[in-house]
Order: sequence, then C-alpha cells, then structure tokens
Amino acid sequence: MKLAFDLRDFKIPVDRLAPQEVFRTRQKDLLSYRFYSARSENLVILYHGIGGDSRYLCSLASAIAQAGYAQVVTPDFRCHGASLSNSDNIAGNQLEIDLEELIIHMKMNHPVKSMTLAGHSLGGGFALRVAVSDIARQFKKFVAIAPYLPESFHALTADLGGWISFNPNGSGIQVNYPEAFKTGEEKLTYSASFIQAAVVPEDLLIRLIDGNASLSLITGDQDEVVIALRHREIFEGLANPLIIASGLNHLTVVSKPATALSLFES
Repeated sequence: MKLAFDLRDFKIPVDRLAPQEVFRTRQKDLLSYRFYSARSENLVILYHGIGGDSRYLCSLASAIAQAGYAQVVTPDFRCHGASLSNSDNIAGNQLEIDLEELIIHMKMNHPVKSMTLAGHSLGGGFALRVAVSDIARQFKKFVAIAPYLPESFHALTADLGGWISFNPNGSGIQVNYPEAFKTGEEKLTYSASFIQAAVVPEDLLIRLIDGNASLSLITGDQDEVVIALRHREIFEGLANPLIIASGLNHLTVVSKPATALSLFES
C-alpha cells in the first residue's frame, strides 16, 4: 500500500534529541522516556502515536523547553522504546497506571508544580481519554494534536494515509512502515486490547462537557490519517483554541512545531 506522505521529508533532529532514560514501576515493569529540561516548574507530558516512539517528538518537545514554557517528558508507551519486545495484551487501565507511575517518578526527580498532558495521534487520543478520567484533576490542561479517535466518530480518512490497516475481526492493527525506513525499533503490530486501552470512550463529548476540562486541539489541514474538518465539528466549543493548521499534515504538525508551540504557553 502506498503511503500518502513521504517519510523522506520527515527528519529527527538528533542534535536536539534527549537521551533515552528508564525507570521501574511499582509493578516492576521497566518503561522508558526522554526528558527536556527547562527553568520552569511546569511539566508537559507528551505522548507519541502509533508505530514510532518518543524520538519523533523531539522537535516539539525541545521547542517547548527552549521557550521556557515547561519541562517536557516524552514517555514511550509500554511495548515501545525500552519495552518494545514486551507483549501488548494489556488491561484496560494499564496505560493510566503507567502514566501515574511516570508522574510519581518525575515528581521525585524534578520540581513540578503544574502539569499539562498532551499527545499526538494515538497519544492525542490517550490525552483525551485521561481528560475524562478520574486522574484528570492532576492536570492543569490537555493538548490533543491530530488525535486518533475510534471509527464511530467518523474522523478517520478512508485509507488512513496508507499508514494503518485494521486486522480482520477487530483483532488489532498493522502499521505499514516502508521497508526502506525500518530500523528494527518500530512497533508494527498492535493488539486490540492495547488500542482499546488508549482510545477515548464512546461518551467522550458528554464527559468533556460534564468535566469542564481545559482542552486545546490542533490538526493540520493536510492530515492524511484524521479528518481535520471533522475534528472542528466534534470539538467546536469544547477545545479552546481549536486550530486547523494550514499546510501541515499528520507528521509535520509536530516536526514543524511553530504553530503547535503556542498551545503550551503558560
């Protein structure tokens, strides 16, 4: 299947890439992350999307930190990064548990007074999931970047940019990563249980209204995976600001961070 976007145009600026660090949860699991320091007691937790890991978020993460808006941690979801080889058949609340473990670890090692939870693609969907969960109160605000929503929201393009294929019978998804760009560190298959643990509940909009969470959202108008105008329809009145960014696609919305950066001002 041909991808609608060319990964040759997507570069990770390795001079700005923070080193991978690891920590062990109280469940004895080893999880990884990257940390971008700043002279701030604000902390942004920024989650990645499907297929990759925290590395590809370095342009946005480093820009936030260099602007002095916040310290930034880019976690690797479990079964990514240092735990890539682990099984991704997980409980429905496992990713929230991992997030809480990360928060404990960060607060033990860095000064943190307020937190923003953000994410791109599947990570953006996860940020929205947390925004209507019991742990939402720990965060000052939420930022969803081109968030992945379940099919029932009718916000996905017909072929998802050629990037993702749904397995038959709802058994998970495949990532169609081009052979020329594989390094052996990509996650190419996802179980249904992992996706279910990351995506928003079906009653998301009602719960966003009831919970009154502070939410911002940005999607590029050239996005090949999600439908930007549908995001506007869904989140009008719920996200402020709600930005449909001209000329940006699913990856450049984070790799060219000038527009998204404004959402992280204190």
